[in-house]
Amino acid sequence: MFRTLSLRSTTLSFLLVSCCLSGSFAQQRFSAGPRLGLNMSNYWGNADNMSFKPGVTAGVFLMYSSLNHFGISADLLYSQMGTKFADNRYKFTQHVNYLEIPVVARYFLTLSGNFRPNLFVGPSLAIKLNAKRTNGEIVSGPNTAVNADNTGDFNDLDLGATGGFQLNWGTGPRQRFLIDARYTLGLSNVQSRLSNLWGANNSLHNSAITVTLGYGFGVGREYPSRYRR
Repeated sequence: MFRTLSLRSTTLSFLLVSCCLSGSFAQQRFSAGPRLGLNMSNYWGNADNMSFKPGVTAGVFLMYSSLNHFGISADLLYSQMGTKFADNRYKFTQHVNYLEIPVVARYFLTLSGNFRPNLFVGPSLAIKLNAKRTNGEIVSGPNTAVNADNTGDFNDLDLGATGGFQLNWGTGPRQRFLIDARYTLGLSNVQSRLSNLWGANNSLHNSAITVTLGYGFGVGREYPSRYRR
């Protein structure tokens, strides 16, 4: 009897340890979830009299991480960009809203575990949604309609490059909390042939610092990791 109980206890203990080990060494390859954060945007190039403007960025992401250091992710974000402009004639805030699609390669600094910080870099495509000037003020000169929709002043597409780092914590079964900081630099001129109130600038490119919070949920099956935590 005692031998039977001992055998059952040993078998049960072995099964429990096996389950724990398989859970500890399992790794989620695909994850997806929401992002929400803040843009500090401006222009570089021929960007005299312009300063940073805050805006909201929000959307969703899909991330793949292999069973080593490398991964890839894609975001779909509503992104408020633009600038604050002030010279001796006008003051106004320029808003340009985009649908932003960054696709980046990631390098994870740890092979596995609950904390997986990573660095990333890649291209970003921004699709213009609309644009408008607000908080307008005429400092001097003729009376002009400063506050107005000026969507036509900006090109429909902007191709840029983005890079940054992400902190990534496991918070539960197949769930992760993310803090993401990045810089995005536009590679094409954002202004169309039409002239804004600041003039017809031939070299005006998006420049944005972005910080977001995200929450990732595991998608699909988990895979056994070859590395100990």
